[in-house]
Amino acid sequence: MDAVDEAQRKAQRDEQLAETRRRLPGPGYYLVLRWIHEILRPPNYVEIGVRKGVSLRMALEGTRRIGVDPSPMLHTEYPDTRIFALPSDEFFARHDLDDLLGAKVALAFIDGLHLFEQVLRDFVHLERHSDPATVILLHDCLPFDEPTSRREQTMDFYSGDVWKAALALRRRRPELEMMTVRTAPTGLCMVRGLDAGSRRLEKELPEIVSAYRDLDFDYYSAHRAEMPPEIPSDRRAVGDWLRRRSPVASRERRQDSRIAEAAS
Repeated sequence: MDAVDEAQRKAQRDEQLAETRRRLPGPGYYLVLRWIHEILRPPNYVEIGVRKGVSLRMALEGTRRIGVDPSPMLHTEYPDTRIFALPSDEFFARHDLDDLLGAKVALAFIDGLHLFEQVLRDFVHLERHSDPATVILLHDCLPFDEPTSRREQTMDFYSGDVWKAALALRRRRPELEMMTVRTAPTGLCMVRGLDAGSRRLEKELPEIVSAYRDLDFDYYSAHRAEMPPEIPSDRRAVGDWLRRRSPVASRERRQDSRIAEAAS
């Protein structure tokens, strides 16, 4: 029976992944992540949620890498890499990224616990160690369907309710620049225009968790227009967005946000 169940789960997963590729044509997110490394050539890279290390391998040679995962399943060592076998909250409580990297975070990828509140906490921690050039990537912002986007994992293919983090950032931090790449299986959202001095998201996090926790897939479907804008899984489109810099506008948005934050 176990062998039959395993075969059925695999067949279901394969069918679901094939459907994601039909809905989101073009290269998958590992290759998109590699493009981002090649375009930005970041001096350092922080990854929350390492698992088997496939995405960690997308970093270029010479990039200083930090991986955080409570149960990493790595079978090889990576150059210029430190792995911390800790939950991300514990990692940030114990360690200072500025000290570990000797610089601000250049590129970070959040793909750990697939619950929106944890994604937001990871974002808050990473933003404290950012500068105006930092880019943070959020995986799983384009949910596939209702069963795979529940808070509880019930099948092998699973994205959790991470989409709520993207929606909350879009609403609560409108000064951020956000763009989601329509890459299989569940999208990759690029975020920049960060502000290491902002405490707005951290302050509002309990309220956000209370307001968003019970939102379901039907709510997502009804509010797609409020999600970050999207581009196809195309290297030129990704590069055009990443290279388009508007530092004056970004500074003005951050200043406006700080004024609003101080007044609240």
